[in-house]
Amino acid sequence: MSAQKTTRGLSSAALLGLSILGIGMGCANKTPVESNRPSARTVSEVLADAPPWVTQGCRAFWSDAEKRRQVVCGIGSSPQNRNRLAARDTAIARARASIARSLEVTIESLVRLEERETSHADLKTISHQLSSTSLRGAQLESVWRAETGEVHALVSLDLDRVQKTVRSTRSLPPAAREDLARRAADAFAELDAAFVQQSPGPPLEPGR
Repeated sequence: MSAQKTTRGLSSAALLGLSILGIGMGCANKTPVESNRPSARTVSEVLADAPPWVTQGCRAFWSDAEKRRQVVCGIGSSPQNRNRLAARDTAIARARASIARSLEVTIESLVRLEERETSHADLKTISHQLSSTSLRGAQLESVWRAETGEVHALVSLDLDRVQKTVRSTRSLPPAAREDLARRAADAFAELDAAFVQQSPGPPLEPGR
């Protein structure tokens, strides 16, 4: 009886030892797999192959200085999505929203200068109406998808369309409309001048 108990005890101990050894070996086998996983890429690495308009701003899309002064532009992005079409649409929608915000802020600040003639009007309503109407002519210029799946979209709007919309609005007196259209062009021209000044390397020239 004593011998049988001893044998059973040794067998149990041996099985327990083998189980522990198996678990240990299993964990040891998993370790190299985890260490071989690629490390997360930095933002600069992800954007290494991105076009200039993604890293430098939307105006970097045009090398022609005259063309840059004739457009209002915006960039939108969308994170990785299994539905590639949905990610693209989201990026485009956000680019359009960026243009809308730029238009509203610019137009509102310019209309505010005409406050004496338009004190009866709601500045927010006027600026929103003008930006919404102008935005109907926005067009997609480019889409770039990073290796990580993130999507970037560039949308532009001809400044000429903005001026036509301003000149046709009935919320402002005729003289104020013409003055606003002129100053809107000047305001966006200043944005282009600021872009050129902040651009890396030599100033961009038409045709380059």
